[in-house]
Amino acid sequence: MPLFFLAAIFSLTADQLSKIGIRAQLPEGARLEIWPGWIHLEHVRNFGAAWGVLSGQKWLLIAFTLVVVGVIAASAREVVARGKLAATGFGLILGGAVGNLIDRIVFGHVTDFFDLDTPWPFLQTFPVFNIADSALTVGVILMLVSMFLTRPNPQS
Repeated sequence: MPLFFLAAIFSLTADQLSKIGIRAQLPEGARLEIWPGWIHLEHVRNFGAAWGVLSGQKWLLIAFTLVVVGVIAASAREVVARGKLAATGFGLILGGAVGNLIDRIVFGHVTDFFDLDTPWPFLQTFPVFNIADSALTVGVILMLVSMFLTRPNPQS
């Protein structure tokens, strides 16, 4: 369980500190080049989920996230028992979900700021995102990898 909690606390803390910094230092809509031609920061208020899906549905998104957090809490011991990858992935998912949940409850929107400027057309329409979104994505990938690498217990 320690790895699960560390991953959750790390991702939540990194997410909230980065959003505090963006809100304090980068006016909404302002742009700051990080790696020209690849990525820049842009302070964006996201009132929905990725690509603005369910925009304006704050309470639905809050309710959905609370259900996700409840499922994670209820199944954490079982998932963590599958190993380090699963524990880390599940912790990242929890931290990312709670990070965006805090934004929705406190501000009514999620603060996003990473924007891709890649030369690859399929990534040019990728939504602006934040550390919580990254934690969720990496967490899901780790969970999938864990599923493929972990052998089922024949005794179950």
